[in-house]
Amino acid sequence: MDADYNPDLLPAGREGAIMAAPSPIMNQPAKTPHISRIDQPTHRTHGFFLRVSRDGHIYSAFFADQTYGGREQALAAAQAQRGKLLNILGLPAQRSRRLWAELPRRRGRSGIVGVQRVIDRKSKPWRKYWRATWSPRPGVVRKQQFSIREHGEERAKQLALRARRAGLRSMVD
Repeated sequence: MDADYNPDLLPAGREGAIMAAPSPIMNQPAKTPHISRIDQPTHRTHGFFLRVSRDGHIYSAFFADQTYGGREQALAAAQAQRGKLLNILGLPAQRSRRLWAELPRRRGRSGIVGVQRVIDRKSKPWRKYWRATWSPRPGVVRKQQFSIREHGEERAKQLALRARRAGLRSMVD
């Protein structure tokens, strides 16, 4: 396990929960960007995994402790390979927060990132709605939801899409 890993420092909460402010551990540059430690004793796999992605292509390599003569040597080999790879590929293009939020992705039924169809099963009868989410500035999340019962399926979805687009226009980098 990584020496820097401490599960007590990770934010508590259920999956998908949105936090108002980032945890102190977030937004700090990694000591070894693009390199992750892998320890799987059941598979006898111990080493460092290097992964860099550019323009939709993923470049990856695994540096096993046993192959390189120990943990420190495997990390050094991964860092050397990362340096060579970054020299060839160059730095990633910097995108604004708004452009990043507008990137097309494959997930979701709406086809738009930040717009989801939600069923709240905690209430009786279940509440169904379309929800738009966006981040007007770093560390702040805004949400707006539109009831399917009140607006109908298509109208609620269109309202959520409109709210998302308006939210993206209000984003500050």
